[in-house]
Amino acid sequence: MNIVEVGRVVALETGAVWVETIRSSACGSCAARSGCGHRTLAGILTSDKGLVRARDSQALKAQDCSVNDRVEISIPSSILSVGALTLYGVPLVAGITVAMMVGGDSDTRAAGGFFAGLLGAFVALRWMSSQSLFGTVEPSLERIVETANDGSIIQVET
Repeated sequence: MNIVEVGRVVALETGAVWVETIRSSACGSCAARSGCGHRTLAGILTSDKGLVRARDSQALKAQDCSVNDRVEISIPSSILSVGALTLYGVPLVAGITVAMMVGGDSDTRAAGGFFAGLLGAFVALRWMSSQSLFGTVEPSLERIVETANDGSIIQVET
């Protein structure tokens, strides 16, 4: 299963395009959306639009796209699941491990160890990401939703 997003092509490269997407969150379908501050915080900290580099796929090549075309891009949901598990799970395991190692009979040392392990894991993950040790994951082009010819938008049937 793939996660699919629609965006507008803003630049072309050999073998890839840059797509501007409107960032959406799960807040629209969450039952707690009215009482949760995540949506408000996300709106303050990020803009509504994001740029994503999408590579060629078997379904669509970058050379078939033009600037201002609306395209569908996709990423396998398994990659998102593994990424979320790594981002959230590794720091928790590191925090618990360090807390158990240094805690002994002291709650204060256990709490300090937990936060030290958490911080250390976040720093390590950030460093690994900056060194591209996880590899690069880019969405792939799926199909053209609308194409722009001479400034006008024409619906494309697929």
